[in-house]
Amino acid sequence: MTIIVNNNKTLVQRVVTDQTTIVKKIKVGTPIRRVSASGSGVSNLSDVDTTTNGLVNGSVLVYRTTTSRWTSTTDLENQNINGGGY
Repeated sequence: MTIIVNNNKTLVQRVVTDQTTIVKKIKVGTPIRRVSASGSGVSNLSDVDTTTNGLVNGSVLVYRTTTSRWTSTTDLENQNINGGGY
């Protein structure tokens, strides 16, 4: 196993054979100290329309080619649902 610590970066290399998991490289850089949330929501995206049908519990976003926007709706009109094989 090789462990190198240099300039606040850690590099771990490990190679093992005989059908054992091989980890060749793990590189850890400088961690992000703080992440702040912005006041953005789906309604603030330019290609999402939540005003036509409003924000209704259970709504999903459906893409409308006529408006080139995602629209909130509780009605599914043109979807094909394939449950697969069992």
